[in-house]
Amino acid sequence: MTQTERSVAFSKTSSIDEGVAPRKNWGDIFALAVGTTTTMWATAYLCRVPGTLVPSPAILVLMLLILVGGGFVGGWRTARGATAGLASGLITGLLNLLILGSLGHDLSNDQRIIQYYAISLPLSVVICGVLGLLGAWIGARFNPQRQQRIYPAGAFPLVTTLATLWLIMAGGMVTGMNAGLSVPDWPDTFHYGMFLFPLAHMTGGVFFEHTHRLFGCLVGLVTLIQAIYVWRHEKRRWVRWLSVTALAMVIIQGMMGGLRVTGHFTLATARHDMDPSSTLAIVHGIFGQMFFAVLVALTAVCSRSWQSGLIRHPRHSARIGVVAAWTLVGLLLVQLTLGSILRHEGKILALHITGAIFVLMLSVFCGARAWGANPDQPILQRIGIAMITMVFLQVMLGVTAVIALGGQGPLKHPDMAQAIITTTHQVGGAILLAIATLLAVWTMRLEEPIDVPVM
Repeated sequence: MTQTERSVAFSKTSSIDEGVAPRKNWGDIFALAVGTTTTMWATAYLCRVPGTLVPSPAILVLMLLILVGGGFVGGWRTARGATAGLASGLITGLLNLLILGSLGHDLSNDQRIIQYYAISLPLSVVICGVLGLLGAWIGARFNPQRQQRIYPAGAFPLVTTLATLWLIMAGGMVTGMNAGLSVPDWPDTFHYGMFLFPLAHMTGGVFFEHTHRLFGCLVGLVTLIQAIYVWRHEKRRWVRWLSVTALAMVIIQGMMGGLRVTGHFTLATARHDMDPSSTLAIVHGIFGQMFFAVLVALTAVCSRSWQSGLIRHPRHSARIGVVAAWTLVGLLLVQLTLGSILRHEGKILALHITGAIFVLMLSVFCGARAWGANPDQPILQRIGIAMITMVFLQVMLGVTAVIALGGQGPLKHPDMAQAIITTTHQVGGAILLAIATLLAVWTMRLEEPIDVPVM
């Protein structure tokens, strides 16, 4: 087989039949719904962070505007017109059922819960659908030819990945505020069902811990829907199993998050019946990063660019590039593990700084190689530039975090500024891991190794 034939064969791995009508593939609808829901939750989170003074009516207005905005994107960027806003709005309303119970009052018995949901459930779903429909009707005015600008197969994993990045941030704030055990029980929350804990009680450390749990439930549910979607529409078997791997990982991650609090499977709520595990807290943190990296890889292989028939170009250094990129992914996971230990236990700052030096050197090498060795591959060039930029930014964030903590490990009573700085550094590490993962998979996709003949 010639070089060209190998390249064409490699590119013919498209998963979604380009001829499938959008109405038969709801990837764009799910992407809009998950994106709208995540934006609503993230906005509400920022507006209710302890210390903020955003009035509840203002938050409500923001939520309604976000719903209209989500529908607007559906009408503007898809060929479905107003239908996109209606469908994504209805799904958003269903996803918001995860927090609907938190808005109720005195849901202390089954009768009150049934009465509340009997009224609020259909009302919430209908309102979300109507506002999405309104936004899509406006957005469709800007897309009169009904052009489909959202690629369903790639949009859904991308939005799931972004939602997970926000979850990592929320988890980082739990650690940054030393709020990991603010809620003493699991899966309940102070004797309430997890989805019924009143919003009015989400204060102090409880706010950070409980909202992190809710974000985790959202990401878990979305990952389940994503796995079903990919399994139904994807032709490549290994991609289908990659989505199932992500689902298995998020289930394990959720269980580890709960066992970090209880130490064992139990429905007890008393503190003396619990055995909190700091080791599981560390493992929970790094496993979440690994889950995030898997989602990044899934997003890459499901993207339109990956499946657009790009030709692999021969490179003498292709094998070096692949090995270096995957080595960087592994090194970053080690460095993130050291960072997790530092945030929970302290005492290894010098080792973490040493690891940062190696990460810096290998990141610059991989980034420079991708940028300079691929003038005919814009994707790799962009990833290389992003790698170099992000690693230097991450180093500066690390220095800032050390200064903010006074060169110490975790603080017993950190303030908000310290938590934000250390969490930003953690999120920066996740972004750097994402870029390294993209570099590894795209190098495999776009570079063809050249076998040097033996003389």
